[in-house]
Amino acid sequence: MPVLMAQENSGSTEDEEENVSSLKFKDRISYHIGGGLMLGTYTNINLQPQVGYRITNNLTAGLGGNFQYFRNSFISTDPFMVYGGSAFTRYRLSQNLFAQAEYQLLQYNGNLGEYGLLGGGYLSPDGFFISAYYLIKAPTGNANAYGVPYVVRFGFSF
Repeated sequence: MPVLMAQENSGSTEDEEENVSSLKFKDRISYHIGGGLMLGTYTNINLQPQVGYRITNNLTAGLGGNFQYFRNSFISTDPFMVYGGSAFTRYRLSQNLFAQAEYQLLQYNGNLGEYGLLGGGYLSPDGFFISAYYLIKAPTGNANAYGVPYVVRFGFSF
């Protein structure tokens, strides 16, 4: 004779996230690989790996690298590199939206410059992200590696 059993729902669903405070250190680490691409008379290839530590379910802080290749055919045929490091804090506003503050120290054109970025982005369930930032701090004149007051990135998070 078949037996029917009822199981009471404990109140949690598969969509609920486990509290990160119960996770091991290695399970609280996240990896992000982002960058940008512009090809043509003005070429910019940008790679920005980041490693983050989940402090809480919504707050992540970490370090990253910044490697950029530039070529501007209007100014010179010689390409140049921008490189440096960054520290960031990311706060998850919802399942897919985040806000981020970032400090960068970049070597550019013989100058070491400090940059402050403030912005946010969208993270899809499969790990793809797109984000936009406004430069709240940057060197002036030719010492500014970005040349514009905004930065747009895309990449993957895992």
